[in-house]
Amino acid sequence: MPMNAKKDASDKRPAQAAAPVLEIAVQDACGAAVAAAAGADRIELCAALGATGGLTPSYGAIRLCAAVAAGAGAAGAAGAAGAAGAAGADAVPPRIPLGVQALIRNRGGDFVYDADDRTMQLADIGPALEAGAAGVVVGGLRADGTIDEDFARRLIDRAHEEAARLERAHVDMTFHRAFDMVPAAGRREALETLIALGYTRVLTSGGAASVPEGVDALAELADWAGGRIQIMAGGGLRPADFARVAATGVDALHLSAKTVVRSAGGPGGGGDSAYERTDPQQVAAAVREVREIREARKVREARAFES
Repeated sequence: MPMNAKKDASDKRPAQAAAPVLEIAVQDACGAAVAAAAGADRIELCAALGATGGLTPSYGAIRLCAAVAAGAGAAGAAGAAGAAGAAGADAVPPRIPLGVQALIRNRGGDFVYDADDRTMQLADIGPALEAGAAGVVVGGLRADGTIDEDFARRLIDRAHEEAARLERAHVDMTFHRAFDMVPAAGRREALETLIALGYTRVLTSGGAASVPEGVDALAELADWAGGRIQIMAGGGLRPADFARVAATGVDALHLSAKTVVRSAGGPGGGGDSAYERTDPQQVAAAVREVREIREARKVREARAFES
């Protein structure tokens, strides 16, 4: 266990930011630094996002991103923070107040996992929390498209066991977009299953190809959840859509804000391929939109109080 693993910023439940919370999906410490410098509330960390929809990140990546989230900075991240408009070298590094959520997913493709898949995902939870993740992003389905309740229970039980071992009072549990594969008629039951198991939130597009296409379903889910579980809208979401999506009552907004960097890897590096980076301009635009939504809500609430 790394030094200070028991005493890092993820030891206790962080105070919830004003709704809607903004979560940025990143793939490295540079992306975390961009999110921190812009003022994002939380990050999800994953690997191979564009190619697979996201896989479990390395222990090192989680540890570096957790350092950024805690305001300690990380080697290689300073340039990204500067690009996002951070202050000079003498300034206190920005923080990510709600920390790092580490994706736990060992392969791409469907969400129906065999025994080997389950064993690997369960084994990855402890190291992710040791590295400083405030929570994990997990999920699994049965062949009929319903929530794999037994696996979902094992995942949250393992997370709680590992958190207790690390003397952590709280660990966030996010059920990922496997939820969007649940048949529409079974979404309420699926949500009730996750609530009963104690999950913190569910990431969903409302079962649609993208969030803007799923706003009606998102509104229904938010209403049904009634604050018992957080509904986080994600999937094809852009800052221009935020106001409309936030109006559904969701608790959080999630986007990757990634850009593609062309790179000639040669015969041993994947040929003339590319890799992805978190785009500071997209993240800054997302933060601006969320702040405008929050401010508009404050104004409406103040007017309602006065009347």
